Amino acid sequence: MSRIYTHPTMAKVDVPNIDLLTLLFDSEHAVSLPDSVLHVDAKLPHNRLTKAMLRDLTQRVAHGLRENYGIGSSGPSKDVVTVISHGDYILSGVFFGILGAGGVYSAASPSSTVSELARQIKLGKSNLVVCDRDHVDVVSKAAAQCKLPERNILVLESSPWSLKSLDGSIDGISTKTLPWQRITDPKALKESLIVILWSSGTTGLPKGVMISHRNLVAESWILSLGPRKWVEEQVAAGTFTPIENRSIAHLPTSHIAGLFGYFISPVFSSGTLYWMRKYNWKDMLNYAAKYKITTLYTVPSIYLRISKSSDVTDQFASLAAANTGAAPMDGDLQKAANDRLGDGKVHMLGQTWGLSETTGAVTAVPPGEPDDTGSIGSILPSVELRLVDEDFKDVEPGQEGELVLKSPVVTNGYYDNPQATKDSFHDGWFLTGDIGVLRNGKFYVVDRKKELLKYKGLQVAPAEIEGLLFAHPLIKEAAVVGLPDPSAGDLPRAYVVPEEKGRISEDDVKKYVASKLAAHKQLRGGVVFVDEIPKSAIGKLLRRELRERAKREVKLGAKL
Repeated sequence: MSRIYTHPTMAKVDVPNIDLLTLLFDSEHAVSLPDSVLHVDAKLPHNRLTKAMLRDLTQRVAHGLRENYGIGSSGPSKDVVTVISHGDYILSGVFFGILGAGGVYSAASPSSTVSELARQIKLGKSNLVVCDRDHVDVVSKAAAQCKLPERNILVLESSPWSLKSLDGSIDGISTKTLPWQRITDPKALKESLIVILWSSGTTGLPKGVMISHRNLVAESWILSLGPRKWVEEQVAAGTFTPIENRSIAHLPTSHIAGLFGYFISPVFSSGTLYWMRKYNWKDMLNYAAKYKITTLYTVPSIYLRISKSSDVTDQFASLAAANTGAAPMDGDLQKAANDRLGDGKVHMLGQTWGLSETTGAVTAVPPGEPDDTGSIGSILPSVELRLVDEDFKDVEPGQEGELVLKSPVVTNGYYDNPQATKDSFHDGWFLTGDIGVLRNGKFYVVDRKKELLKYKGLQVAPAEIEGLLFAHPLIKEAAVVGLPDPSAGDLPRAYVVPEEKGRISEDDVKKYVASKLAAHKQLRGGVVFVDEIPKSAIGKLLRRELRERAKREVKLGAKL
C-alpha cells in the first residue's frame, strides 16, 4: 500500500494555464507594478531596471534575436541559445527576450572550461551564444570548436546597454519590439521547452534538464501560496508589518536557485535585487549593509562563513528572512548561522529542498513555523512525496528511503536523451536519488543515492574525474568519492591504482586534474594510492565502501 505524503491542506491546487511571460507581465497574479525597481547594479546603483523597462527590453531583445538569427521563426521550443555570465542586472532581459522570441535558454556555468562549454553547445544543438565580457575568450575558443562564427557570439554589456556580436555586425537589442506568443492550452504549456539546465550524470556527461512553461508557472504558484496566505492571516489579525524585499544576486544563474530566484521571483513576488558582477565575500558584506537587505537565500557554505567570520558585525541587521538550499544543512550549522543573523532573538533561517529536475524547491519551512533541526521543511502544494526502498516499496516512518515524487514542477525529462529520461522515472514517479527519513513529522535528507557530488552547490560527477584519471598513462584505475564537509558539501577524493608505485605523486594527480577541469571539480579531498579498487562479484564499483573508508581515514588523521 502506497504511503503518499502531501501538503496538509493544499494537496492539489489549480495552476494558472498561461505561459510564463504572461503570468509575470500581463496577469493579476504577479504583484510587482510597472514602476517597481526589480534589478540594480550593486556597484553602480544608478543602473536599474523597473518592470516596465524590463518588459520593453524583453521585447526588443526578442525582436533582435528573431530578426537577426531567426530565433523562434520556425516555431517555439526549437532554437537553443547558450548563455554564460557571472551576473548582470540586465541579464534577465536576455533571459526573457530569448523566451519571448520563442527560443530556449540554455544556462552554462560561468566556471565552464572551453571543452565543457563546447560540449554543452554541441549537446544543446545551439547556434548562438550570449556571454559577458569576462567570458569572451572561453566562448571564442569553444565556438571555434563548434564552428560557430563570431557573428553568432553576442556580448552583453550593461553600462550602457549593449548586446552586439563579437564581429560588430549585429545589434541584438532592436529598436523595434516583438510581442510574445500567449499560450493557454494546458497540453502546449506542459510539452513546451523554454529552459535547459545542465546536470551532470553518473556517466560524467551532462544531461540537459528540460524545463517548460508549466514547470516555471507551477513553481512560482506553489511557492507563493503559503506566504501569501500567511500575510492575509497576519493582516486580518492586525499583526502584519510590511517589509520591502531587498536581496543580493550572488549565486550562478546557471543553476535553478539563481535562475528562478533572480529572474522570476522579483517580477512575480516584487522585490529589488542588487546584482554583484561576481561573488566575493567582502563585497557581499558591504552590499548587505549598504542596501539594508531584508531577505537572503544562499548556500550552506556561505552561512558557515557568516556563522564563524569576525568580518560579520551588523551587516545583516535589516534581515527579516533567510533560507538555504542546494546542499543539506545540519541543525548545528542552522542554529549557529541563525544566532549570528538574528542575534539569538529571532529565528529566521529555513531550509528548502529540490533539484533542477523539480524546477527548484518542493519543500520549504512554512512562514511562522521556525525549525532549527536541519529539516528540509514541509511539502509544498501539489507535490506528492514518497519514501521507498530498493524494491520501490514504501518504508515506514523513521526508516530511510529514496525520496520520489510527482508534481507539475517535475521535468518532462532530459534533452535529446530518452534513456536518461526513462531511467529517472518509475511508474510515473521521479527518482530524486536523495535518501530521506521522516522523523517527528519532519523530513530530513540523510544521504545521496546517486553518485553525483555537490561542491558549494555546484555539481561534480565522479565518473567525469575518473574518466580523466583513466586517461593518464601512469594510472591503472581510479575511483572518486566525496568527503562530507560542513562548509562545502562534498570534497572530491580520488583512490588511485598506479601503473607502477612511486612514479606518480598526489601532487602530480592534483595538477593533472587542475589542468583539465573546472575549479569546483578539483581533488580537494585528497588522493590516496591503493592496490585495488573494491568491486562487487559482477565488477561494479563499491563506492559506498570507499566513502566509509574515506570517513575513517579522515577521523584517524584528525586524532593523530
